[in-house]
Amino acid sequence: MTKRFTRFKSIWSLNHICNHITGALLGALLTAQPIWVRAQPLQTLTIMEYRSPLNSDQPTVRGMIRFAELVNEESNGRLAVTVSRATVPGSPEDQIKALQKAGPGAPDMMLLVTPALRHLEREFEIMDLPFVVNSDRQAHELLDGPFGRELLSRLQGHGLTGLAWWENGFRQITTSGQPFKHADDLTDRPVRVIPEPAFVETFKALGAKVVGLPYPDLYPALKSGRVEAEDNFYSQILVGHLYDVQSSVTVTNHSYSAIAVVANSAIWQKLSVGDRNVLQLAAVEAGRYERDLVREQAEADRATLAHHGMIVQSLSPKEIARMESMTEPVREQFFRNYDPIILNTYRRQVAKR
Repeated sequence: MTKRFTRFKSIWSLNHICNHITGALLGALLTAQPIWVRAQPLQTLTIMEYRSPLNSDQPTVRGMIRFAELVNEESNGRLAVTVSRATVPGSPEDQIKALQKAGPGAPDMMLLVTPALRHLEREFEIMDLPFVVNSDRQAHELLDGPFGRELLSRLQGHGLTGLAWWENGFRQITTSGQPFKHADDLTDRPVRVIPEPAFVETFKALGAKVVGLPYPDLYPALKSGRVEAEDNFYSQILVGHLYDVQSSVTVTNHSYSAIAVVANSAIWQKLSVGDRNVLQLAAVEAGRYERDLVREQAEADRATLAHHGMIVQSLSPKEIARMESMTEPVREQFFRNYDPIILNTYRRQVAKR
């Protein structure tokens, strides 16, 4: 009896020890599994901006970094996003073609502005027209609502998928010599504009002698006196050192610069539905973060421009109203060329303000 009990006790002890060791090993494996997943992303995607080089404190750069962090967190490491500080060389059309083809050196996702996207669907140009929105809040509600979603959906027919809307913010007017204090102060003055129809016709309506130039040619043109004025958002005035060749900046908020986060559709379709949701939600959340940075930085940028010797002033409400009236024919002219579905969606949304 005693021998049998001793043998049973020995067997029970051995089984107990083995079970204990097995459970511990299994627990260790389960605990280690998330670490292994995070170290081995199943898919790595690249995102880049339409401009290069960019300062690390630029809102769009910080926004892309936040986007990469969110994707990694929400996918439990299945997805990894690489933020490229380079860009696709060439014109906006060249950049779009590279994104569509997704060849060597091309990104999987890209930040593209509406003047570029209008070459695919002209209705993107609505956002480039003067005074189509009058505040950050209205711009965000417009783009995050039916109007913005309809615009992004139109990219599907071009091998692209729109994920979310970010921004550069509002454009302001800088001048050398006479400051811009009245709506007609640009009459007969050479003014550089983005060489796209909406910008050209806007400044013609304000009486300017329009000179269409890409951004890299802007500083030399201002320095030589070929042009006396231009319009831009604060960050580009600073990045381009335009304060060296311009004496004043007038806050007009006459045109809003929207940015779309766009992916190559072929790559997008290869992802699982869950991973697509992770990317889209991360793009929207990072967009909110980026927009907040743009607003915060605008205050600091104005102070920095003043520190560099620029006169920073605001146009009076009366003169803003005059500018809006002077450019009304431009809006009417362009609105006639757009798809009524999108145009009516825009009108319904802005009527709610």
